[in-house]
Formats: sequence, C-alpha cells, structure tokens
Amino acid sequence: MAKFNYYLKEKSKDGDTPILLFISYHGNRFKYSTSKSIHPKYWNEDTQLSRQVKEFPQAKTLNDRLKFIRSEAERILSELENELGHPPAPDLLKSKLDEVLKDIPVQSPDDENRLPSFMELFERFIRESEDGTRLTSSGKRFDKRSIQKYQTTKKLLMDFSKTYHLDFETINQNFYTKFVAYLNKEKSKTVNGEKVVIKPSFTLNTVGKYIQVLKTFLLYATENGYNTNMFFQSKQFKSHKVAGFSIYLNENEVQKIFELDLSKEPHLERVRDLFVVGCWTGLRFSDFTTIRPENIKDRFFEIKTFKTGEKVVIPIHPMVKAIMAKYEGKHSNSLPPAISNQKMNSYLKEIAQRVDILRTQVEVERIKGGLKTSTKMQKYELVTTHTARRSFATNVYKSGFPAISLMKITGHRTEKSFLLYIKVTPEENAKQLLDHWNKSFLKVS
Repeated sequence: MAKFNYYLKEKSKDGDTPILLFISYHGNRFKYSTSKSIHPKYWNEDTQLSRQVKEFPQAKTLNDRLKFIRSEAERILSELENELGHPPAPDLLKSKLDEVLKDIPVQSPDDENRLPSFMELFERFIRESEDGTRLTSSGKRFDKRSIQKYQTTKKLLMDFSKTYHLDFETINQNFYTKFVAYLNKEKSKTVNGEKVVIKPSFTLNTVGKYIQVLKTFLLYATENGYNTNMFFQSKQFKSHKVAGFSIYLNENEVQKIFELDLSKEPHLERVRDLFVVGCWTGLRFSDFTTIRPENIKDRFFEIKTFKTGEKVVIPIHPMVKAIMAKYEGKHSNSLPPAISNQKMNSYLKEIAQRVDILRTQVEVERIKGGLKTSTKMQKYELVTTHTARRSFATNVYKSGFPAISLMKITGHRTEKSFLLYIKVTPEENAKQLLDHWNKSFLKVS
C-alpha cells in the first residue's frame, strides 16, 4: 500500500525549513520537494500540517497547498499504475507531479483576500468534496469514484485552458462548442515511431458526464457568490445522456453460470456466487458486496442503498438461498467475501468465457467522437458487476412484474430512467403484449 507523509528537512532548526513529501510504494521510496517552508514551532507532526495559530496567519493557505499536493500525488500514482499495469519509476511519478503542479498558481499570504481563479475554486470544490464539507443530496460523503470523476474533469479543463482562457465570464456558447469538440477529439503523439494516445476520443455519455460535473461546479460557484454568469443553466449547455450499449444475461444464462463447477478454483467460485447474488437482488456492487447480518430479515434483504440512501426490501431468491446455505457458518452474513470491483470484473470475464452460449458475437454500437461506431465482441467480454443489476431488472420486467413495483425494488426514482435501464427489444415488447392478449381474451371462433 502506498504511503504519503510530510516531513521537515530540519526539525530542530531555529528558522524556516523545507517541507518534504516522502512517497513509498511497492519498494520504491523517494522524497518530493513541495517548494514550501515553515518554522518547526508551527508544524504539527500528528496532522502533518501547519498549526493554525494567530502567530502564523498563512496556515490555511499552506495547508490547502499541502493537501492538494498529496491528493495529486495519490491520484497520479493510481492513474500510472492502471495505465502501465505495474508501479511507475519514481522519476516518472515525479515528472508527472511536476507537470501538474507547475500549472497551478501558488497563492501567497498577501492574496488571502483575492477572489480565487476558476481553477483555484475548482480545486477547492474537489477538496470540500473529499473532506466532507460538501455532501451529497442525501447527506452522505462523496465516494471515491465521484472524486476521481471531479479530478479527471479538472485535468481535462487544465489541458483545454492552454488554448482557451478559462474564466467564469468566458463560459458561453463559444466555450461549450470548443470544449465539447476538444472532448470528442483524440489527442496523440509519436514516441519511437509509435502512436501514443494522450487523451482518447470520448463517447457521447462520457462527454455528457464531464459537462454535468462542470455544471455542478458552476452551480457551486454561483451559490458561493463567485459566479454570476448563468449561461450554464441554458438549454444550449447540454449534458447529453443516451442509453449506452450494455448487455444483460437472461435467466438461462444466469443458470448456466450458477451451474459451473468451480470447486477447484475457490477464488472464481466466490466471485461467481457473489455475482449471482447481484443477479437476483438487483443491488449495485457497492450494496451486494456489503450485505450485513442485520440486513437479512427472514426471507428478505432490507438495505439502505449506498448511492441514494433509499431503503429497499428484496425477497431472497431460491438461488441466493442455496448460496447462503453454502457459506453459512463461514461468514457472518452467509455470503462470500467481497473483492475490488476491478478485480471482480476481470474474474467475471474468465468465468463467463466458460459458458458456451456467452461465446457468441455481439455488435457493440457507441457514439464516439461525435460519430456512431460499431465493433464486434464476444458477449462474455462485456460481462461486468453491473451486468448483474441490469439482468435482474430486465428479467423481472420481462416476466410481467409491474414496472412501478419493480422500481421500488431497484430504487429507480423515475420511470424514464428505469426504461432506459432495462434491455428489452421492440420484438420482445411486442411478444409480451401478444402473450398478454392471449391470456386475457377469449379466442374468437
């Protein structure tokens, strides 16, 4: 596990001494200069920040900078590990951190009363989302994925600002058109004769996601008195969202996965069992991996969902009962232990590949770079933890269960969002209506 700790270069010095960030990860260890100094008497070793005392008025400015440097170091290390597939060399981590920090102006103590710039306020927006100052609409702290989404948006805005002056007053139609075009366009460079993608061309929904983050930030800036330009609330400032391509597993496919003999590979067996629980509860990954004993009430799961805070009550499916019987006495909730979402997704593809009917080709359609694209993939390659929730919603809906009642179980708040979520073709809808007519009306002789 990576560690990020601040130290003073000379703890006993009677005067200002440099503040260093020590970073250790996977056997690598190096120190990074923050370019900031402090007198040891104002330093708190427990919090690794400056003491906020009357004699040191610049404490808040310094602490904000130190928190920002540490959070950026954590983010960059995580991104590099995911990109490379292994821990980066310290020199690479340092150069990436230098690159980010050089673009962020350092606020001096004399600037305490100056209004923050667009990007400075965006940093504060992220910090307040991280430390709990900002909360979700349900009163909860923002999760790691939300923070990462904010940080990625900030990174994109910083890159975009190299060719466009970013200010609250310049958020207009021209900005929107150019920023969307920037998000749609792939950015690459040639290294040793090979093309290296620096920024991909994003799908329509991903572009919409970053525009929505920007709208959220601009609302935050407006509510806090930093912005009076309301163009972001106009119809022209759209955050598009369409039903993205995804798959679901029908009941037969879920059954085939359930019946796989994985007894000699317990790590895959546990993942399979947990996935099947998701397929028959309709819960999100964050919920079906954190079911506690107190959530199990006789024949039902009663859970307050992590994302929305809504209480849902779900009957325990016979397949889930069989899984719980297997783990009874081994774990307090009678369910297999959870692993990370990323690792589980990797194992799920390995499991799904063993099911014959999932080794079929499907056409994947997406809108990317403003253009409709189509590629062919094997169905098992598209199975993820979220496939479980989508499979539950679609299978139960297709069984004839009322959509409004099903929404109470899945936690969808609007029928529009629910209908975008389920995977039912026009042909299946027509067949369902025909079956309904056959059951409801007497045949005319």
